[in-house]
Parts: sequence; C-alpha cells; structure tokens
Amino acid sequence: MKRILTVVSLCILFLILDNTLMPLLKIRGACPSLIFTFALCYSIVSSPKDAVIIGVFTGALQDLYLLNCFGISMLTNMLMCLVAAQIGKSIFIEKALLPIISSFILSVVKGLIVVSMMFLIKQYTHINTIFYDGIYNLIVSIFMYKFAYKLSQKQYMKKEWRF
Repeated sequence: MKRILTVVSLCILFLILDNTLMPLLKIRGACPSLIFTFALCYSIVSSPKDAVIIGVFTGALQDLYLLNCFGISMLTNMLMCLVAAQIGKSIFIEKALLPIISSFILSVVKGLIVVSMMFLIKQYTHINTIFYDGIYNLIVSIFMYKFAYKLSQKQYMKKEWRF
C-alpha cells in the first residue's frame, strides 16, 4: 500500500510541476515532461505489469489537460512504458546510460505518435518541438533515472513473493 501511495503522490507532484513550473523553463517552445520521464524511468526498473499501470495512470493525468482528445496520452504513455519495461528486462538497470538514451528515443517516438494521431482527428499541433522535447527529457532523465532507481531499491517498493 505504501508503494502505491508513493508512486501516485509522485505522479501528482510531477503533474503539478509540469503544468506550473515547466512552462516557465521553455526553450524554443519545448519544455520537459516530468511525469512522462518519471513514468519511463520507473517502468525501466519495474515489471511490465507495473509499467502498463503507471503508463495508463500518467496518461490519464496528462489527458486532463488536453481538451479535445482524451485518451491519446493514455494510449501513448502505456505503449512507451511497456516498451521501456521490455528494455529494462534486457539490460543492466544499474547502469544509467542505456535507460537515459531509451528515454530520449521513447520521448521522440511518443511525440511523433501524438502528432500523427492529432493530425488524424484534425487537431493540428506543432511538430517542430518534438526533437527539442526529447532532448529536454533526456536532460531531465539523467536525474530522474537515478531517483527512480534509488526509489525502486527501497524495501517497501520491492514486491515480495507469496506462496
């Protein structure tokens, strides 16, 4: 229970920071997504089931701020977190280089998917900032991955076997 409350409260905190502080730090129209970066980093160090849950939850929180297209962030976050969990299963999670690079690539892929889906429903957005968002998320993920990895190593965050 403590594990769930910790992750939910962190997601809500990152959502608040995403919508209040991060727009003030825009560079070339791009700002990082703390909640998405946390979801990716946490997905790398956790199981695929947890990754899908956190992807859907963080996507639903992000969709609260998209007016005309509820569900796009939920779907893309779920898919990207599932891919991140699969990446986490196949690498040494103690080393931070591959998870950080994966976070950049998955951020760019998510941006391309979101712009494509918005284009299909005739809600036109700017494609120019996708690469800059990815670079910004790369910088944030350097610190976020260390935080997520240390968080996952805490005793109350580990799942225990039940027989």
